[in-house]
Amino acid sequence: MPFVGRERELRQLNDTLARPPVIVLIEGEAGVGKTRLLRELDGHPMLSGSCHPMRFPYGPIVEALRAARPPRGLNPVTGALRPLLPECAHLLPPAPPPLHNAQVERHRLFRGVLSLLDALRPITLVVEDVHWVDQDTRELLGFLARCLPEAVNLVLTYRAEDLCHPVTELIAHLPPHIDHVELALAPLTAEETELLAKHLLPGSADLWPLTGGLPLAIEELARMLAQGMEPGTPPALRDALRLRLDALPPVARRIVQAAAMLEEPACLHTLTTVAGMLPEQGERGLAEAVRRGLLREWTPGTYGLRQPLARQAVRESITPTIRRRLSRRIEAPTQPVGVLSPREEQVIGLAADGLTNREIAESLFLSRRTVEVHVANALRKLGLTSRRQLSKAK
Repeated sequence: MPFVGRERELRQLNDTLARPPVIVLIEGEAGVGKTRLLRELDGHPMLSGSCHPMRFPYGPIVEALRAARPPRGLNPVTGALRPLLPECAHLLPPAPPPLHNAQVERHRLFRGVLSLLDALRPITLVVEDVHWVDQDTRELLGFLARCLPEAVNLVLTYRAEDLCHPVTELIAHLPPHIDHVELALAPLTAEETELLAKHLLPGSADLWPLTGGLPLAIEELARMLAQGMEPGTPPALRDALRLRLDALPPVARRIVQAAAMLEEPACLHTLTTVAGMLPEQGERGLAEAVRRGLLREWTPGTYGLRQPLARQAVRESITPTIRRRLSRRIEAPTQPVGVLSPREEQVIGLAADGLTNREIAESLFLSRRTVEVHVANALRKLGLTSRRQLSKAK
């Protein structure tokens, strides 16, 4: 896939790694391009390993170091790594005699990793998917972060919404000579999405409204269109989203399902009403859904799925019985709770005529975000939960 829209981040990453020792934290949602950014690096020798959902002890460290080809004359302490790295045990010194204290043995293992990295310098150790880090690797990374040798860097990638432990704890007590940088990767803009689509498809296609600029979604959707398929949720994206949905607590899952059935981002009251929950349950469910990254706050106080493709995938996962129940609650009128402003009346009138947010924005010379705010506020004040109800209210 062509590399689009990350030139600034790539320059920053290249410049940062050129000044070791440094720790780099790269955060972004699944499919946003964290791994792809690292693959575009040039001139920085790297050893990479990924954390696994099953949290194997030292899993990413073993994956990274087993590809190493250490030089001769290693520090004898690196022999402690032989049990972890049988693939290259013949290149390591003899294993030191066993110790009778588990903590001392553990410290010797940590020192072995540190000494091996020192022997391989210049080198950058990359640990991906740190949101799945196991306890042993977490403690080892904390040890390495505080004593990185010269010409050794540490890069960690993670999804903030899936973190069980704060990654920033690794940089809480760094010595003065070790710097750190935090990069947050956002989805591509509409213009960047259009440019990427031109590389992937022979004709022109506006993929941003469906994908929200998520590179993985753009690539998968473009592949479907190139094969002559109808636009829809790519299987890989759909399956990954459903796994995350299944992992949610029931109250959060019900809030996400309610949000998927609504056409616009909605306030907590609307989501709770559609989900058929008590207010306190709705608050807990919404907080957890946002924390896990299934929902995002689009405008102050309104929440929805991150991309239309995600909304479609969640809708498809809802059983017919639950879908009918949610639809009945959406269509049921509620009491108005406010008076529309003149601008809200203008916007909602165009929405009732069937205009999209983009068309309304162009007609009234407003930004799309401003239109989204007016629509959400007007629906709330009118006691409506869906744009579909507007035509009936005219």
